[in-house]
Amino acid sequence: SKNKVDESERAKVHALIGDCYFKTEEYPFAIVEYRHALDEGYYSPEVVLSLGKSLSKIGKNEEALSQFLTLLKLDNNYKSIVSMEIGIIYYENRQYETALKYFDNVLELDKTNKDALKYKAYCFVNMENYVESISIMETVIKKNQSDTLLNYNLGRAYKGRGNYKSAIKYYKVSSHDKIYAVKSLYEIALCYIELKNIELAITALDLAIEYNSPDKELKLAVLYTLVECYDKMKNINKAIEVLENIIIIDSNYKDVSKKLIEYKESRYSEGIKNFFRLEKDEFAERALKIVACMNLIPYSLKTTDKKYLIIFAKEGKSLHSTKKVIFFRKSYSPIFNEELIQLYDYAVSYNIVNSILVTSAMASPDAIRYATISRIDIIGVKRLESLVEKSNFTNLPVGVTRSEEKLDWVL
Repeated sequence: SKNKVDESERAKVHALIGDCYFKTEEYPFAIVEYRHALDEGYYSPEVVLSLGKSLSKIGKNEEALSQFLTLLKLDNNYKSIVSMEIGIIYYENRQYETALKYFDNVLELDKTNKDALKYKAYCFVNMENYVESISIMETVIKKNQSDTLLNYNLGRAYKGRGNYKSAIKYYKVSSHDKIYAVKSLYEIALCYIELKNIELAITALDLAIEYNSPDKELKLAVLYTLVECYDKMKNINKAIEVLENIIIIDSNYKDVSKKLIEYKESRYSEGIKNFFRLEKDEFAERALKIVACMNLIPYSLKTTDKKYLIIFAKEGKSLHSTKKVIFFRKSYSPIFNEELIQLYDYAVSYNIVNSILVTSAMASPDAIRYATISRIDIIGVKRLESLVEKSNFTNLPVGVTRSEEKLDWVL
């Protein structure tokens, strides 16, 4: 292409290089070569078509559309191929009515064109014209029974009509494809929920979770639906477990934080509920009693904000008794590493190496590992139950103030 030869010959070579890049799926390089060919006067319909396809492959749909529409005006022999490409672009842009016009152009020339029929049906599905879409797809699927997208859209169409058993039949076929597996299993679960078969819905959702979809929104939708299923089954423990997984991914997703509080409170004893409902001085007094139930002597108290009440304590009255700092956390939001690092740094600033976190919130697996390494003992709801109960019958200990320690003993 760099030799001093006839320009038309050089332009053809650029087009050939473009074809090579196109076939090896290196579309940006193909685009450069096709543009060289066109700039040098090689106006081949095949080059314009390939340029449009290359642009479409890298998401430059507007530029691709421009090339295809130009070719449609210049050469009627390419009406079928180009109309198909234009239709797909409009379909992917969700402009279904416009897309239908171009798929109809293809079908005018070839009534049995499989791809045009399929995409026409997909447009009808998205336009909620389920009767028309099923009519087309049922004809096409006879010779394409394993077609993933066709089965998936048939599932959507039958689900839209309320025929959930037929929808499940087609979704099961599309679920064998890795790309559509999670979407299909999720839809199967929704169908089973409509059929009041919650156990099979849970099975489908569990399978969907195993694929660990990179699609965050889809993953969250699957998990949230699983929570609703466990709620219907009155399995609160499982619902809480799944909610905690959702919160790790996105704590602001729908009403998960509110649901988690409701589920956890429903599982707590009245003693735990009443303890976390206490305000200011009442909460502080009860917290001090709980510290005493840990066989520790509290000597100072601090409220940092609404999230924490901090109590300093010792294991005995001796000057050299081991000191501990106890953090009472009132928030239900999940606990992550960063928070525990702050607690550890706070304790170290007082030369205290051991600390205790009293909480009803869920700690992430990484946070639990960090707590073990950093000597932070997390007291969750199970251990807190007995401490709260004991605190009802406990008086606060009286300590002797030692001036050299500058301790303010709390009665």
